[in-house]
Amino acid sequence: MFVEQQKYTQQRGIVIDIVQCENEFGNTPNEKILSQPLVVGNGGSALYYLVSDLSEGLEYFIRTGKRPEEDRGTDKEYHVFPQEQEALILNRWTELGMTVTYRRQQVELSSRITITYMKVQNPKTGLSISLIPWFVVAGRPYPIFAYVYAIGHYQRAEKKSLEEAAAAVRKLFGISDFHKSTVSRSLNAMEGFVDASRLYQPLVADDVKKPGNETRVCDNYETIIEYISGLMTAYPSNESLKRDFGEKIKHLPEPIRRAGGISCALSGIPDEQFEIIIHSEPVNRNPRDRRIRPQRPRNKKPVQRTPEFVAYPQREDKRKAFVAICRQVALDAAIKHHRFLI
Repeated sequence: MFVEQQKYTQQRGIVIDIVQCENEFGNTPNEKILSQPLVVGNGGSALYYLVSDLSEGLEYFIRTGKRPEEDRGTDKEYHVFPQEQEALILNRWTELGMTVTYRRQQVELSSRITITYMKVQNPKTGLSISLIPWFVVAGRPYPIFAYVYAIGHYQRAEKKSLEEAAAAVRKLFGISDFHKSTVSRSLNAMEGFVDASRLYQPLVADDVKKPGNETRVCDNYETIIEYISGLMTAYPSNESLKRDFGEKIKHLPEPIRRAGGISCALSGIPDEQFEIIIHSEPVNRNPRDRRIRPQRPRNKKPVQRTPEFVAYPQREDKRKAFVAICRQVALDAAIKHHRFLI
């Protein structure tokens, strides 16, 4: 079955070399399968491919946190791929006998948008993969970089404060309802990622396209078609594909949890990215000052002080840089460990 499909796709200008065919369902994966941003999510029940090159509307959204000006006040949905490329992908998969449906998820920064993404399925095997933007975490309301910033800010702070980490995210990304409880849940979720992935080295936080970097991002539309078409043809089910990922994980070195866990995982992100709150110097009382001061009333709640932040231009520089950094971190986690960060 796979050989016949391969010949057909070669005629269409696509060469599927992702698997080495042994029999109809006995294909042996090579490293190309295991070095792509394919994520096992929703408790192991779903597969997601993280797309790194996005449509213009989505790029604008993550760059500014807002809808494009011409779309404000509308209910427009934003597709993952540019229109022309999406039509090409849809036609190719239809020709290959795949079923393509669309799913939606809302994501919020300073404004909220609805993202429409493709889900491709092989009707003969039931294997299905959803193609989502790199910054989306299935079922989560905010982009991955908001959660990672909260986690990193809390980890790097001299005085740990969930509320201060949440305030930093609200100020930097314009998310008005990002609370400290979200920071706490995110920390627990990323601890789970570190444990489950048996993480043994920091996640890549610089340019993954540099020569010699082992992390490779698949950002060509033809390559996406080739890769996912090969998976759809080679594997009999989601479970068989996930077993191959499991076998890879079993052979990883010892985890780094003892050496710092989350802190080590995110150690590739520079400290200055998290320095947006200005902390005033503590007031030193005169040790000889023995004045008797009136006792504070006990029936009043302590006043929550609003943090002081660095100026807007500095925050904007940090925000843009962090989004670019987090893109690499999220893709590295997907390529090496096939999991969402949280």
